[in-house]
Amino acid sequence: MTAADAGAAAVALVVAAAVAWLVARNASRIGLLDIPNARSSHAVATPRGGGIGVVAGVAAGMLVFIAAGRRIGLDLGILLAGTVAMAVLGALDDRRSIPVRYRLAFQLAIAVVVVTLIGGVDRFPLPPPFDIPLSWLASPLAVAWLVTVTNFYNFMDGLDGLAGGQAVASCAGVATAAWATGAVELAMLLAAASLGFLILNRPPARIFLGDVGSTSLGFAIAGLPLLAPAGDRAMALFAVAIGLSLFLLDPLETLVRLLLQGGRVGAAHRAHSYQALAPSRERHRTVAAALVIAGFALSFAGAMAFRNQTLAWPVLAIFGAERWLAGRARAEARGGQ
Repeated sequence: MTAADAGAAAVALVVAAAVAWLVARNASRIGLLDIPNARSSHAVATPRGGGIGVVAGVAAGMLVFIAAGRRIGLDLGILLAGTVAMAVLGALDDRRSIPVRYRLAFQLAIAVVVVTLIGGVDRFPLPPPFDIPLSWLASPLAVAWLVTVTNFYNFMDGLDGLAGGQAVASCAGVATAAWATGAVELAMLLAAASLGFLILNRPPARIFLGDVGSTSLGFAIAGLPLLAPAGDRAMALFAVAIGLSLFLLDPLETLVRLLLQGGRVGAAHRAHSYQALAPSRERHRTVAAALVIAGFALSFAGAMAFRNQTLAWPVLAIFGAERWLAGRARAEARGGQ
């Protein structure tokens, strides 16, 4: 790590914490107070919008890089612009609750622009021999990936420290894989800014990410594989997906279960597996910590699979074992309620 890296990370952390603190101090006045309801994991009104601090921290860190003479590549600049656009959309949703169809339309538009300018994923994101060429599906798959992770990350932002901790875990995995300088720089700043936010978000949280934070973090992390060289993007996406697997499969399983039960997918609920594992506030800290630790392990496993593809299938085996254990824990938790 160079002096510029350390300085940029330190600035990102401090700015994120300071801005999140300012938002928390003024949340009631600016309309960013989260009032608890039946599906909430918190019991008292808590400020939201801490993601503004994360975005500000990343921006400040990038300014340090520029001041140090670093060149911000075009692809990185495009991903940063898309992340800021997603943050603005999330901030508006935090203030005025944008209808789902409009929010999804804007998210799709942002993802389409980013993928059109950067490019998609040319092969299916699985290790050989299943990494088949995607041809015309390369861009649509990348758009679907960006929008899906953006929303699933938002769905999983329900326990103090969970989304911020997973961001640090995923970004640590990307920095270990190191598929491109721009990806490492952005991952480092995202991790540092998330750590700054976690100072105020550790249980019991003094401020929440809000949609401004959860959607922009999800979008940025999902976009990191697109900063890899074109031939490496499929395995880079595989690595990030392994690291994010808890954040991907819990929402997917929940949506499928709701559809099969005839529930309204867009309605508020407490049907996620992580919510079943933490039915009381006393268990929030333990469950969040366990999930973040698992996120670190999976992120590093994904990074190792990227650096040595012969490890990809063992990593998938570990992933399968993790899903089996998670399924047992979920079944026991639901059975005990």
